Amino acid sequence: MRVTAFKFGAFTLASLLVMLVLANTMNNGVSGGTRAYEADFTSVSGLRPGDDVRAAGVKVGRVQSIGLHDNSRARVKFVLSNDQSIYDTTTMVVRYQNLLGQRYLALVPGKTRGTRLADHALVPAARTNPGFDLTSLLNGFEPLFATLEPDQINQLASSIISVMQGEGGTLNSLLTETATLTDNLANKDEVLGTVLDNLTPVMRNLADHGQEFDTTVHELQALMSRLAKERTTIGSSIDGVSALSKATSSLVAEARPDLAKDVSSLNKMAALFAKERDSVTSVLKTLPTTTAAFARPMSYGTWLNMYICNMGIDLAGNAVNVGSTDGPYSAACR
Repeated sequence: MRVTAFKFGAFTLASLLVMLVLANTMNNGVSGGTRAYEADFTSVSGLRPGDDVRAAGVKVGRVQSIGLHDNSRARVKFVLSNDQSIYDTTTMVVRYQNLLGQRYLALVPGKTRGTRLADHALVPAARTNPGFDLTSLLNGFEPLFATLEPDQINQLASSIISVMQGEGGTLNSLLTETATLTDNLANKDEVLGTVLDNLTPVMRNLADHGQEFDTTVHELQALMSRLAKERTTIGSSIDGVSALSKATSSLVAEARPDLAKDVSSLNKMAALFAKERDSVTSVLKTLPTTTAAFARPMSYGTWLNMYICNMGIDLAGNAVNVGSTDGPYSAACR
């Protein structure tokens, strides 16, 4: 009985810790200290509070709120981690994160470093960019999409969006995919004509972003040059990935039976939690008080000074003592 009670207690504690980690992950917070800023945009369609703020693709902040300012501009309030700086030459661009329409704010550095902005500073609309209209772009390709398979549509649409946002690393992929699809579209002149007519407004909009496109081409050239210099290292890495894949496959095969047992145990645990939800709720309510009590004996360092003299567990209304109730005890308990 004591062994079962101990196992149940340990499993409950581990489950609570996992739940806390999951809750923190879903909250999408920014670790460490933060600084608040504001930015004005002509449009932030699709951007939501809680979306990421990224620099070079790395999350460095979070959108806090979005509101209307002077009935003409959208004012976005966001926070950045303390180790991420923003300057008076930095440009903020609304970009697409995926084909579902989820967006994020990208920090694009200027040609010069500039002066670092103070806390709660405002980035004016002159240094922000709402990005392109994904709906208009994909609507222009609608006749083309009607002739493709779903997986081809997703792959081509993702490449188009990446290129339009200035992610030059995907330009070569887009050109390769387009060349492959052209073999299947040689006899569909009417469809292509409709696509070109629909894309005319989009092309006019892209003409206003010629400088960004030039930057993309230059970055692509620099990337290809670096890859050519490191071709030997890349080839060796591919061989290593092959060996790693084989080892991973073997590991998965070995772990599959134990994983099946874990899933079965997890189902039983979930049923137990559902049955004892009142008790679990009571434990969660007292958890802050319990963890606060642990903070005092752990104030000396990353270890715990604690003597357990007596311990009892309440199981279904019955008090069960763990260990002896009449000693012997440590000197600290006498």
